[in-house]
Amino acid sequence: MKIGYACIPMTLNYGTTRGFILKNFNYERFYNCVKENLEDLHKILKENIKNHIYFFRISSDIIPFASHKINDIKWWEIFEKELTYIGSYIKDNDVRVSMHAGHYTVLNSPSQEVVVKSVGDIEYHAKFLDSLGLNYTHKIVLHVGGVYNSKSEAINRFKRNFEKLSVSAKKRLILENDEKMYSIEDVLNLCNDINIPAVFDNLHHKFNPSLDDDLEKILKKVISTWKPEDGIPKIHYSDEDFLKKRGAHSNFVDIRNFLNYYEKIKKYDLDIMLEVKDKDISAIKCVKALESINIQDDNKNRLVIEEQWEKYKYLISEREKEVYVEGFKQFSDSCKVISFYKFIDDILNLNIKEENFRSTVNELWKEFYEFKVNKTEKNQVLKLINSDLDYKKIKEKLRKLSIKYDIENMKKSYYFYY
Repeated sequence: MKIGYACIPMTLNYGTTRGFILKNFNYERFYNCVKENLEDLHKILKENIKNHIYFFRISSDIIPFASHKINDIKWWEIFEKELTYIGSYIKDNDVRVSMHAGHYTVLNSPSQEVVVKSVGDIEYHAKFLDSLGLNYTHKIVLHVGGVYNSKSEAINRFKRNFEKLSVSAKKRLILENDEKMYSIEDVLNLCNDINIPAVFDNLHHKFNPSLDDDLEKILKKVISTWKPEDGIPKIHYSDEDFLKKRGAHSNFVDIRNFLNYYEKIKKYDLDIMLEVKDKDISAIKCVKALESINIQDDNKNRLVIEEQWEKYKYLISEREKEVYVEGFKQFSDSCKVISFYKFIDDILNLNIKEENFRSTVNELWKEFYEFKVNKTEKNQVLKLINSDLDYKKIKEKLRKLSIKYDIENMKKSYYFYY
């Protein structure tokens, strides 16, 4: 079982979505963006492996305007060496990657113009994965699309337009249930008709359930759509953010919810893509929690707690100062990684207390920043701290200063992301 996350790591200063507006398109700008995006993709994969994360969704934006008519640049030839190298790294380290076509890629649209663009976009995704030299276990996720007043006709239109795809695109495409129109039952029926795999999303299923709501039955049906050449079946997992619009992904994966779900699915061989706001942080949490179940090694588990405490501790301090003082010893002594993460989740669900925030940010300022930053930066930060507190703005300013001045303790901290 591999656990992964999508596109943009929160804790790394690497990105694969550099781009520019259409009117500024030229060869040099395009070349530089792609070069830097590919360099950072490799760096992200290396960091993921250090954290035992072997599943990753590559951003569709890694090649700017890849399927737009303005772009006639043969990027797969220009960057053949870089793409081959990254692909070899993926294969050598048993990493699995995927891509997810965007909401504007609608294969069952009644508009021929939209269909042509959608086919082009899917072909771009297939071309990118092909250029990495990867087999067909590395997939492209797509939603079925709209209903357009007649679900049956929309499904038939999807089937017809699916035939317009290349062999590679057909072999890579997998369909996901959505939260409004196409349930997992709809997706399974379509996937069986056109002989491609289905991917199950638990949160979408919550809001758009099938007639049969039994998870075990659903998973067995989903798994049956995957052939050996498709690789291990993949599923999507997320928690709901109850404070935002219906179906919004949570800021972090709640370890209790995840482990409850894991207990139901662990007998199946599945790869899990987490869809969550804090990206790699939750992936690390889930990986380390599962490893602690399997390893049962107090020394290793103690090291995990010590390492993760250092990353979370300022978040604890700004919410519950008293717990911050006592918490570390309690969990370090117990060596129980899962109990530690339950504690962290409970803390993150608390609101930041203004007095604790001021106290914490002043401590951080004096310890790490005060004597490193220039006068202008110092005045900017102090003005932010001493005015009406804007937590996000202050944290973002400190995050940028941490990178600029290479403040290692803070660069590794999760303080900036909640």
